[in-house]
Order: sequence, then structure tokens, then C-alpha cells
Amino acid sequence: MRGMPRSRGFVALAAALLALVLGASAASADTGDVMEEQHTPPNAQDGFQAGTCNEDPPWPNQCSPDDPPALFYTQAAGHPPIGFTQYYVKHKTIIPNTLEENLAVPKTIRVDLPAGLTVNPQATPQCPLEVFQANEANCPAGSIVGREEVTVAVQVGGVIPNPAGPPGTFLPKGAVLPPSESPSLNTKVPVYNLIPKFGQPALFGFKIGSAKTPVYVEGDVAWESDYHQGFTIHLPPPNPLVQTLKSRLVNFGESGDGSYITNPTTCFDPNTGAYSTFLRAQGHFPAEQDDPFPQAFTPWEATLPPGVGSTGCDKVPFEPGLIVKPGTDKVDSPSGPEVTATLPFRPNPKGLEQSHVRNASVTLPAGMGLNPSAADNLVACSDEQFGKGTRNPVACPAGSIIGTAEVETPPLPPDSLNGDVYLATQESNDPESGQMYRIFINPKSQRFDIDVRLVGNISADAETGQLTAHLRETPQVPFESVTMKLDAAKETLTSPPTCGPNQTTSAMEPWARPGTFATPSSSFTLSSAPGGGACPQTLAARPFEPTFAAGPTKTKAGEYTPFELHMTRPDGAQEFRSVQVTLPPGMTAQLRNLDYCPEQRIIDAERAFTGSREAAAPPALCPDKSFLGTSRIAAGSGPNPFIANGNVYLAGPYKGAPLSLAFMTPAVAGPFDLGTVVVRTAIHVHPETVQVTAISDPIPWVFGGAKLGIRNIDISIHRKPFTLNPTNCKASEIAAEIQGGGGNPNDPAAWSKMQRSSKFRATKCGALKFRPRFTARIFGGDNQARRAANPKFRAILFGHHGDANVKRASFITPRALILDQSHIRTICTRVQLAADDCPKGSIYGYARARSPLLSEVVKGPVYLTSSKNELPDLLADLEGQIDVQLRGVISAVNGRLKTVFRRVPDVPVRKFVLTMKGGNRGLLVNSENLCAKPRFAKLNLKAHNGKKKVNNRLRLRLDPCR
Repeated sequence: MRGMPRSRGFVALAAALLALVLGASAASADTGDVMEEQHTPPNAQDGFQAGTCNEDPPWPNQCSPDDPPALFYTQAAGHPPIGFTQYYVKHKTIIPNTLEENLAVPKTIRVDLPAGLTVNPQATPQCPLEVFQANEANCPAGSIVGREEVTVAVQVGGVIPNPAGPPGTFLPKGAVLPPSESPSLNTKVPVYNLIPKFGQPALFGFKIGSAKTPVYVEGDVAWESDYHQGFTIHLPPPNPLVQTLKSRLVNFGESGDGSYITNPTTCFDPNTGAYSTFLRAQGHFPAEQDDPFPQAFTPWEATLPPGVGSTGCDKVPFEPGLIVKPGTDKVDSPSGPEVTATLPFRPNPKGLEQSHVRNASVTLPAGMGLNPSAADNLVACSDEQFGKGTRNPVACPAGSIIGTAEVETPPLPPDSLNGDVYLATQESNDPESGQMYRIFINPKSQRFDIDVRLVGNISADAETGQLTAHLRETPQVPFESVTMKLDAAKETLTSPPTCGPNQTTSAMEPWARPGTFATPSSSFTLSSAPGGGACPQTLAARPFEPTFAAGPTKTKAGEYTPFELHMTRPDGAQEFRSVQVTLPPGMTAQLRNLDYCPEQRIIDAERAFTGSREAAAPPALCPDKSFLGTSRIAAGSGPNPFIANGNVYLAGPYKGAPLSLAFMTPAVAGPFDLGTVVVRTAIHVHPETVQVTAISDPIPWVFGGAKLGIRNIDISIHRKPFTLNPTNCKASEIAAEIQGGGGNPNDPAAWSKMQRSSKFRATKCGALKFRPRFTARIFGGDNQARRAANPKFRAILFGHHGDANVKRASFITPRALILDQSHIRTICTRVQLAADDCPKGSIYGYARARSPLLSEVVKGPVYLTSSKNELPDLLADLEGQIDVQLRGVISAVNGRLKTVFRRVPDVPVRKFVLTMKGGNRGLLVNSENLCAKPRFAKLNLKAHNGKKKVNNRLRLRLDPCR
């Protein structure tokens, strides 16, 4: 007898089920050459029959398909009082009701039962096989679960008088007496529930004849298909004097604790005969042959007669439960959760058992996601290696084992079914399909020859990483409890990020009532943070104290050098969601001779099914001339995060910025290829200081349905030459604003912000020389030199390679050149300038500059703009690969016009040309004839390293005076 239910097992598995009946009602089939094809006697259908009945009337009215439907027991999930199978040996009539002749001798009988019909061998005591073989009378009384009724035919030729013939004649050899004439030849013997041999799920036996020859009914389960039960009877060798005409095996469905036989828990349309059974017979032919030869099994299908089927599915209970243990007491840590589904088992001869589970889905708590840390130690098992649908041995590699599965099922002793859970190969790149992440479930028992093979599909929410496990169309078999426990050492999952309560929900559909669902749930709480201390109650309460370090690997002023950035966060902290980094003024990069990674290639990388191409041969997606460096990402919770290496490419304008970086990281982790993670970073350049600010797109915290848990971000920009140090040695910093997931990682409004910085100061600025050249000239013919003329003016600044860059430039015109205020008409306002909408009339000149950092010159108009000073400012609006604005402040000093460019960017310039219009748009006017004598200006240049170049007698070149 079984005790109380246990809580171990796996969903919808009770694969050791054996039944000795064929359906929830009677069924019959034609069995061809071995079994009878005609009605013998008239109320017994041909071949074989089987059914579940309310009672077992005396022969010949023994619950056959010709009986009234009320005699059948049809309640779904109920325990029928009687279950029977019977067959007739094929024979022919010599004398009606008197003389029959066997045409076959059965050797082996094989019956396959409808799915869902179960028997519980554990419902009664079981007799040891050796006790049964020695003397069945010594078997426990409770081990009798039925009886075998055998109608034998005796080969009595020349011994028994022929009742139909003349006096003194005898029955011919090969003839038999039908049961109606020889009731004493009907044998009824008890059927015992035996302890099965190793490799058998169930075994039953009875003894027949005066020699008490044992006949065994060997149970099995079709675990390679739909897990229906079957049994095989190996009959004794042919006896020349005794042959079997009819065999009827009767089982007492309410034996033991009442749960011995249980009807299926489905209710099909009774008029379709939806339940089917199959009988296969192997026989000796012909009957009189001394050396019988075996014949192959031939299958025959039997369906229920119209009007009979399982009923009452609305009464079948379905009360599943769910228990979830997190496998850790810490938040955001590797976990090996244990999930147990339960169904109460309450044996009662007049009660109903729980419906079998058809479909089951279990949704883990939010934040309990796939952990990348597990990837390096995992391999996947292929469908061929798993062998579902076959009896081939499971050949999954050891590295694919991620947990265990245990099943407690009523028909087996406790702790009989247990095995491994394997990681299955990836079949899709859609995390929500259930085909990207799959598992193989393999609880088994060599003792009882059960090898359950199920496929679980894991769908992962693409935005949150929340996991739902699905088991679909599971076998119609009972279970008390099913437990799947993931191996914590494999670190396959990460625990939720908050204390909780963290709730697991489910939806379980019964076979009894498809389309309806039970929704048991379970919750747990966590107690501590990974580094110790109390765990956070909310997402927003999680700490966020990331570390940040960035800077060039060398500090020499004006030197090209690799640049590195490092960010870290511990387990339990908020996710990285974005980062903004501002470089010190003068820390720039050489873009000359570089290509942009084409936008379409970046889009293709984001959409690609595989990241293997990018991982195999960098740079695989973008041109080599766009490659800038590498990235290294540590992802996942626990002490051994997964390391993903990626590439950094230069890309074109993006989100209003003139440049961008494309960080491409192949998400190829262990057996998974999730594609390529692409994060764009807009590179903004301040137009007046050329100070660089990089603003990243949101950093993924979930990708391909996996919860990334990015711990470290390491970036190395090491293309030569690219990053350039400033030529000033002023103490500065590389500032960062790092955003964390806050109260909702998917809502930017809920993110938190943290300011971080790294100090930086260039070195050896004094070693830089400062050797600029400067020329100024007046253009035009003689008329441009006359008094009151408005000449065209041009100034050119030449830089020297390797020198310090110009920081401030001051130019004072000769006394003969003054400001013509009458020509100051249209001025561009600050609002217009910010909107890039200066009126055409505010253009008073043009400028262009060539830098060794850029492939092309930058150029544009020179505006008069509104100013805080007495006179308008002079602004050169240079456009190109990078837009630059140079603002000059105009003033009068001792009657001379002075223009000061106070904030010249710390960038190298080979040549800068400023041209001011003449004529009616000229700002300069001659106060006297310029050709009367040489004209001298004043020039004051200051470098970013503090060095100066002053020329108080800079001779103005006068083209009209040649």
C-alpha cells in the first residue's frame, strides 16, 4: 500500500503505468489468422474484446459489446470494478454446438492499450516472484488482483464417445468439446500482482492446468511514443492433449487502496469510437504440426463501439500545486531554483483521480533570468543525441547537463524515476518563440525500464528577460509531484534583484477539460545582498556606485596615444543603462584617411541571426579603415562572469552629432549564438572649444531574452594614430555621467544618475615649440588703397607640425585702417546662430581651415553676431566633417581696430585663412592713402602651453601699392 503523496518528480510523467484492460468500455477487433473471426458463442464478438465494467456476470453474458451500455463503467478518472480482456482462438465448426476444431495455436499475445488508461501496481501488496513460483498460496492475500478464465479444449480422439455419432464411435483426433458441452473444462485461477523483474515496470502471473504451469503477464510502457501501456503474454508450449479455445483475463479495478485501475481522464465523442486498442498475435501453424514455426506479429485495431466512451469529465478534479525554491538567499546571484508541480493523490475506490496534465506553463519571477556566467561551461545536446521518439540510448554530452528531474508517480515505488535535464540546441533567434532556449528532460529508471524523454520550451521576454517554461501535449499519465532542479554550480539562472516576495505563476491545462486552466502560484523572499547586508525592497533601492576610470595610456602633450575606459558595478547593483563621457579640451582624434562604417552594415549587424561572423575575424562587418579598437564586456552574476570581446568602429553622423562610434559585440556564448549587440555612441563636438562629449545609446540589460548583468565595460581605442593628447598641461578631468536602471530599467524616466570622473593632466608641455607664421594683406587695384575706400582684407595663420596649438590670437590693424561702422547693417542674433539660420546680409567674409586631423578643409561664412560688448562679434562659422566656430571680439584701442580670438581650440591647424569682404560690404575703411608709406599691424599669439609670439611691427602686405 502507498503512503502519503511525495513531492518529487516531473510534470505529467508516470511512465511506469501498466494496465490489463483495454479501455473505458468494451472493444473488439479482427485478429486474422490466429484469433476467431466468427461469433462463438453467438453473443461473443469475434477475435478479442476488452472493457471496463460495473460487474462481471456469469458466462456467457460476460460484459461483452453486445450487452447494454449500462453494464459498462465509463466515468473518466474513475476506478472500474471490473476490467477484462479476452480472445478466442480461431476454429471451425464441425458439428454446431458440439464439435469444433482448432485452426491455430497461439504462442504470444501482445496488447497495446489506449493512452491514459492506467493501473497502479503499488495499490496492492506484491508477491515475490520466488514465492509465487514455489507456491502461489503463500502470496499475500491482497496481492490477488483478478482472475484468469481459460476454456480449454482436450484432444481426446478415440477416448471420449461422440455424442452426435452412432453408439461405439468416438471423437476424432483434433476435435474439441465446446464449453457449453464441457463446463468442467472451464478453469478459473487467481491473478497475482508480482514484484517485477529488473527491467519490467509491472508483472502479473497465474497458473493453469494440473501442472500449474506459470503464465506471466509482462507489462511495458511505450515511452518512445505516447506512453500508453501494453502487456505481453507468453503462452506455454503447445500441449498435444490440451489447447486453449478462449482466454478471459478479469481484473478487480478497486483492489487494494482502490486505485488499482483508473480510466482515462479524457472524454471524447462516444459516437466516434475515439479510443483504440491494438492486439497482435503470434501463433504456431498448423495446429497438428509437431515442430511449430513462429509467425510474425500482425496488428489489428479495435475501437469502442458507437455510443460508448468515457463520460463525466466535468466531475474530474484538477487541483495542481506549485512550490518554488530559489536556490539562494541572495539577490542578483547565481541560483539553481527548484520547481515542483504537485497533484494530490487520494486513493478511493469510489472517488476520482486527478486529471492528467495536458499543457503546463510556469513563469518565473521577474528578474530571475538567464545568466551569461554559465555559458563557458555549457554545451548543447542535439535532438538526434537525445533520441526522443526512439529507444536509442541518450547520448547527450556531459557538459549539457544543467539539472535533475524527479518524478513521484503512484504506479512506482518512491524515488524510482529520476534523471538529468539537458540543455538543447538552439533552433531560432527569437527568444519569445520557445525555440531559442530549449531543454531536454530525462527522468528514467533502469529498474522499471522507463526512459522518459520530454522537450521543454523556454520563452524569454525580449524586453525584460522574464522566463516561461512550457511543456506541451504531455503524456496522459498521472503523477503526484514533479521536480526540476537546476544545478547551482552551473549558474544557469540569476536570482531576482529584490527581496520580494518574488512570485512564480503558472497555467496548467487538464486533459479532462481542454481550454480551461488552473493557475497555482508560489512566492519566495530573499534575505541578503551579494556582498552582505540587507537586500533591497525595491528596484530603486538597489545601490548604484559604479567605478569609472578613463584616460590615455601616455600623457605626453601633443602625442598620439591609445585611450582606455573602464567601468564596473558589483552584483546586486543597478544595471548600466547609459554613459556620457566628456573629454578634456584638446583631447581629440585624427579622422584623416579613415572611413565610416556604412549605416546599412550597422543595421545588418543588428538584424543578423548570428554573431559568429563578427567574432571570427574582426573587423568582419565594417571596413578595416573604420576599425578603432576593441571592447571587453564581463556579463553575468557570480564570481566567473562571461567575457565577450567586441570591436569599435568609426561611423557617421548620428542623432545630431557629426560622428559616432559603433560598438559591436558578438553575443556568441557557449552553445548560444544570439547575434551581435550593437550600441551606437554619438560623438558631439562643442563648436567653439571642440571639446568632445560621447553619449551612448541605452546599454542593453537584456539581449536575446538573456539578462545580461553587465559587470565590467572595458574599452581600448588603440588605432594608430588616432587619439591625440592636448598641448596644454592644465589639470583637467574626464567626466562621466553614468545612468543606472533605477526603479525600472526599461523606463529612462526612472533611471538614476551618478557623476564620476578621472583626473588628467598632460605632461612635458614645455618641450613643445611654438613656431607659427602669420601674414596679412590688402587685395585689389590702386583704388583699394585710396582714402575712404573699403579694401578686401585677408589674414593667414600657418601652424607647424608638432608644435603647441594656438590658444589666443590678437590682431591690431594699422592706424590707416579703421572700422566703417556705416557698413554694419545686418547682424546675426544668438538665436539665429544657434538655429543655423543667420541672414545672408550678416555675412561679411569667409574663412577656411585645414587641420592634420581632418581629410578635408572646414570652411564657411564670417558673420557679425550679437555680442555682450560694445561692438558686434566676428564669428567664423566653419563647416565640414567637424563644425567649428571661431569668435572674435572687436574693439577699438587707441584709435586702432583690435580683434581678439580669445578661445581658439587646442587642435592642430596647418593653415587658417580669414578673408573679409571689401566694397559696400567691407568693414574696414582707409583713413588715408595706404600707399603713402609702409603700414604695420600688431600680432600677439599665445600657445596652449603658455608660449607666445608677439610682433608689434607686422608689415601689412599691400597689393594695390606694388
